[in-house]
Amino acid sequence: MTNSTDCICPASADLKVGKTDGPWYATLTPSEHYDSMRTSHFPNTCNVQQLAGSGSISLATRSSAGDYPNPYNIVTRERDELFLYGGYVGEGEGVYVARIDPNDLSEQWRIYLSVADDNYFDWPGAMGVHGNGFLYAIAGNILAKIDAVTGEYSTVRLPEHPGQGGAAYNGFVISGQGVLIAKSIERGTTEVNSILGLKAAVENDIPAFLVAVDPDNLTILAQTELPETALGRVAVSQHAGLEYIYVPGTTKLWRYRLVGGQFIPDQDWQPVYVEGEEQPGTACAILNDWVIVQTNFLMSTQPLHISAFHIEDCKRSHAIRPFPEGAPSQEFSKPGIDPENMRVYTNDQLVGEVAGLDFDEEEGFSVSWREQQRMASFWAIVGPKERRNIIGTNFKSKADHVLWRDAGSGEELVCSDALDSIFNGNIVSSGFEGRFYYLAVDNRQIVELTLVS
Repeated sequence: MTNSTDCICPASADLKVGKTDGPWYATLTPSEHYDSMRTSHFPNTCNVQQLAGSGSISLATRSSAGDYPNPYNIVTRERDELFLYGGYVGEGEGVYVARIDPNDLSEQWRIYLSVADDNYFDWPGAMGVHGNGFLYAIAGNILAKIDAVTGEYSTVRLPEHPGQGGAAYNGFVISGQGVLIAKSIERGTTEVNSILGLKAAVENDIPAFLVAVDPDNLTILAQTELPETALGRVAVSQHAGLEYIYVPGTTKLWRYRLVGGQFIPDQDWQPVYVEGEEQPGTACAILNDWVIVQTNFLMSTQPLHISAFHIEDCKRSHAIRPFPEGAPSQEFSKPGIDPENMRVYTNDQLVGEVAGLDFDEEEGFSVSWREQQRMASFWAIVGPKERRNIIGTNFKSKADHVLWRDAGSGEELVCSDALDSIFNGNIVSSGFEGRFYYLAVDNRQIVELTLVS
């Protein structure tokens, strides 16, 4: 038997790791969705065949010894560095960031970010590695700049509406100029968390704050209020020399530019993406010249609906219901986007199906394949263009598993044994030396996965 780590992935081995003048550190997994366009496509990764050959394949697992409550996302930096974000600002000691040794999964340091209010709105933020080499983590309305070597950090508090239960800034992206961009969710005075907190946010209709923060001194460069609540995370994309910021509201997509210390709304680009009894959606993602968004972050009596709006003219659009008979419907995670292959991967965790969609700029979406899979995680898109794999979770027999598929055909390639008793809404992260990481919420562990032939 040969373990895949004996043969390092050539794509990741060739990656020149280090600081950049761009938004993100040059590493395998600098953020939860790799880039600010939220594609979830991770270049410099290998597929199943490259790592384990074409014969019989299984998975070897190794679990961390540390206790990691509510783990959310993992990032790499240098080849011997792994960082974990987890926890909630209002629970226990708060949100934490821990540095992990990928060689033995031992913990090297841990810091905590918390708020004084025990009833503060708990919803996950995220962590990423800036091109300048610092880690940034967002938790509640706290944004932290963290020294990756020592764990020393500084913070800034982001705006929130007084008396509305606290603002959860659910992640961030980085502009081409290195500015951090984030937006808030506030549930109001209803003291509920998790998905119920998001439902309360929509019902109370508290406008989201959109903020831009200087990465060096953590000063707020710009802020504005959106016209409505926004559940999905923010995305940033450049087109024709201009940079746009996209935020999905409860009914419309909103687009802004950051110009001279102000967010300027694009009054001519405000498409409606939620119809009838559909529910607001997850984050936008960018497919070359198209903005992709889907509905039903909250439970809906209507099937999940995916839209594509052209960046230059939002009246130029396409839509599809990939699971037309699938209702009730709910999906926490955004679609996966493969710009090189003009393909979108989607799922509906309540319906229990996943699908690969081909996209033609004139004809729109078409379903390439559909399979049964109860997946709550984000997709991870890995491997070379011609031989893509997609990685997601599958909750079956009261346990969560990790499953690799061929991206073009949907064929199942390998599936793990049961890893946790709670479904995972995060992403299976790629690491160096052919390693992948699943975050077990109930077991409070990092689970390392390696392909074995």
